[in-house]
Amino acid sequence: MTSSINTAMGPREWVMLIVLSVLWGGSFFFVGVAVADLPPLTIVTLRVGVAAIALWSFALVAGWGPPKSLGVWTAFLGMGLLNNVIPFVFIVWGQTQIASGLASILNAATPIFTVVVASMFLPDERATP
Repeated sequence: MTSSINTAMGPREWVMLIVLSVLWGGSFFFVGVAVADLPPLTIVTLRVGVAAIALWSFALVAGWGPPKSLGVWTAFLGMGLLNNVIPFVFIVWGQTQIASGLASILNAATPIFTVVVASMFLPDERATP
């Protein structure tokens, strides 16, 4: 089986990037609403907990059982803390300091900025029209 790698972003990829921005920005808008009534750590616990339940449900329905290796669980813990829990705590705390609309716009721009930064620093990700 051979797979081809797209070397340019077409209309489909741009639509997916825009949808990601809308979903990402929208989620932070709702966090901004929740932060008025709930402490940041409660919001992060709920957000990460719901995501974990959804992902484990999908994995189990797909027939993937939980890993048996302690090393895999250690990697899961490390990635979960570094990629989700710690950044979300800072983001939610930050949303207690600025307007939720501004937080939503800044976070919605993240995927777009990723494309720009990747094109500047990764030789195989050059931006073209």
